Amino acid sequence: MQSPAHRSSPIARWLRLTASLSLLLVPSLAAATFSIVACDKAGNCGVAVATNNLAVGASVPYAQARVGALVSQFETNPNYGPKGLALLSAGKSPEAAIKALLDGDGHFDGTGIEERQVAIVDAKGHSFAYTGTDALASAWAGAHHDEGYSVQGNGLAGEAVLAAMRRAYQSTSGSLAERLMAGLEAGQDAGGQSSGKRSAALLVRTVDGGWQDIDLRIDAAAEPIPDLRRLLDQHYAHQAIIRAERQAGKGNRDEARLSIAEALRRSHGWDRIWRRAARLAMSMDDSGRALDYLGVFLSLNPAWARREMQDEIYAPLRSNAQFKAWSN
Repeated sequence: MQSPAHRSSPIARWLRLTASLSLLLVPSLAAATFSIVACDKAGNCGVAVATNNLAVGASVPYAQARVGALVSQFETNPNYGPKGLALLSAGKSPEAAIKALLDGDGHFDGTGIEERQVAIVDAKGHSFAYTGTDALASAWAGAHHDEGYSVQGNGLAGEAVLAAMRRAYQSTSGSLAERLMAGLEAGQDAGGQSSGKRSAALLVRTVDGGWQDIDLRIDAAAEPIPDLRRLLDQHYAHQAIIRAERQAGKGNRDEARLSIAEALRRSHGWDRIWRRAARLAMSMDDSGRALDYLGVFLSLNPAWARREMQDEIYAPLRSNAQFKAWSN
């Protein structure tokens, strides 16, 4: 039995409890983000980023075609995005832009430049990165910038994460989005963040603009980077089915079939792509393929598929036994 001196009074217990709760209420540093920022020679600029916090795409990445791209991470200052792009537009170098941002930081959200990690790449290929002392003191933090790109992170499994990102970006062919995505995937494969994973984003502003731009976000997921890859594939599936429709309209049916195949391969079960493929096959008098596509569409979205089969475009299939069975 405890002596009276060792028994806690109600007031003492309350004080300990409130002290513990106050620790829970103090915001903790995210301390786990890795990203790649780049612009290609055509002037497309973008960012791929992942973190262990929610909705990284909402505040960390910024980009503008023919201008540049940047990230503000560890303890994000969202004012850096528009201000940084404006400085680049005004002709400032990435190094000068970062200096100006740090000088005007203003201790946003009660944090300062010690807690910032910033990287900027301009459309001319110049790059610069900064990591504050508090960010640098996280599990592993650092940056590497070179012509046309910069990789950076904090709270990482080790330096190998950034090295893998750099190699993957440099060795991958294809669009800027594909190269950025490859870099992010390589970083995760090399260990990623030591404290886990939660969200990821891919932002690319293209010189063509409009539907060619990419702004994809996984805001909260167990495996955000594979989920982001799926969204990027679906973006390209959509582009491919549009291309197929245009090719078919010009009478280039062989090219259209190749584009349909690409769209379906990258669709990841997106019902809308299979529906458009079926309609396009019917327009090209390719009823056999249309029936195959309808079968997949039916398995993905039965209610929509049965409504779709009532459309007059499928009149040539109504005597087909399989089509009749699906329609009942």
